[in-house]
This record gives sequence, structure tokens and C-alpha cells, in this order.
Amino acid sequence: MMKLSAILVDDERASLDALRVKIQKVAPDVDVLQTFQHPSDAVASLAHYKPDVLFLDIDMPGMNGFSLLRELGTIDFEVIFCTAYGQYAIDALRMSALDFLLKPIHEGELQQAIERLHQKRQHRETVSIDINRPTPSPHALFNKIAVSSLRGLMFVPVQDIIRLEADSNYTTFYLVDGRKIVATRTLKDFADLLEPLSFVRIHRSSLINLQHLSEYVRGEGGTVVMSDGSEVEVSRREKQHFFERIGWV
Repeated sequence: MMKLSAILVDDERASLDALRVKIQKVAPDVDVLQTFQHPSDAVASLAHYKPDVLFLDIDMPGMNGFSLLRELGTIDFEVIFCTAYGQYAIDALRMSALDFLLKPIHEGELQQAIERLHQKRQHRETVSIDINRPTPSPHALFNKIAVSSLRGLMFVPVQDIIRLEADSNYTTFYLVDGRKIVATRTLKDFADLLEPLSFVRIHRSSLINLQHLSEYVRGEGGTVVMSDGSEVEVSRREKQHFFERIGWV
């Protein structure tokens, strides 16, 4: 496995030391080049060190993690956010983070994030990400979406989502294992994140994952049949857009 280099930024020394130890334990192939408690110091040094990955805290005094990335502009390394605050997850997605780890960081999740880093480095075709661009790249997003539910924050693998259904200011996720999650955000919030991937809005109240599309039944707008057997109406307004997304024009 190829050797990788990392920079760690966190305003808490204890968090930096704990993360460094865990990286050494689960991924000895990752060389921690330097750690920084002050984001401004990291900005000045990142160009010199040129790491493969930046492990970055978000909530820091003076300059938070998002501001640090905006200060850098175009970057040529991956970003793994490490924070105690789950509400930042959607913003992290929008900034094309490779992963988002909640403190205290679990070694298994850290190892999975580093494995994704290896995979991306091996298959990567371009190395530049414009961090100021708000639209997420489907190749840059990590493979989970943060869902703020009635019981807390859940991280759902994108490939496990069959469809989403709006219910006023709430959204219901239908998953491959039969579970349903009621999220405390609107369907539009999730559509903005997921439509650049394999999702398409087929009705003002429905967003489907094309990876789980089984059949289209003709009609005024028509109906789609999903992999779990559910049938979802296609509105006349969204029919043409749906056809364009599936390449049937």
C-alpha cells in the first residue's frame, strides 16, 4: 500500500495527540508530517508540506475549519473533518470533504476513512478541487450523508437509500434494509446534496435513487417501481427531466 502523508489541525492539544496515536495504530502507512493548534499557522505551512490529507477540526477560535479552506482556495489534498459537532456534516459535504468523523473518533471509522483515501488516490484522475465552489463533486463526496433525525444524527450510506419522500418540513428516507428514517429537514435540502449524484426528483414530494430504479410504467406522468417494490408517481412537470437523467430522450 502506498505511503501517505497527513497534517492535523485542531485547537486542542489533547485531541491532536489522541488522533496522532490512533492514526499510527490503524494506519502505520500514514506519516503525520506536522500538527497545528493555530489554523493560521497551518495555512502558511500547507503549501510547503503538500500533504495527501488534512485532518481538520471545525469549531476553532479565530479561524474555523471552513474558513481555513476558503483561505487556501484551490487545494490538492483531501480533507477529513474531525469534530464534536454533528450539525456541521452537511456543510462538510458541500465543501467536498472525503469524510466526516465525530469525536471521540472511533478507530474503525478512522481506518475506513483512510482506506477510502487510499482508494481515491489510486483511482484519481485529477488532483485539484476548487473549495470555493458550492456544488459538490460526485467524485469528491464521501459515501455517507448526515441525517438529522428525531432521535439524533445518523450517517446513512448513500447507496443504501432507495428513495426520499417529503412530508411538510420533514423527509422520510426509505432504505434497502426496510428501515425508514424521518429527517428534520426538507426534501429540497437533501435534493441539493444528492441530485449531483445518482438521485433525481420525479415529483415535488419524491426523490429517487436511480441505482435502485427497477421499472418505469407509462402514464400521464408515469410511475416508477423501485428495488423494494414501492411504486412512486412521476409528475408531468418532472417527467422530461426524469427521462433526460435516465438517457431516454
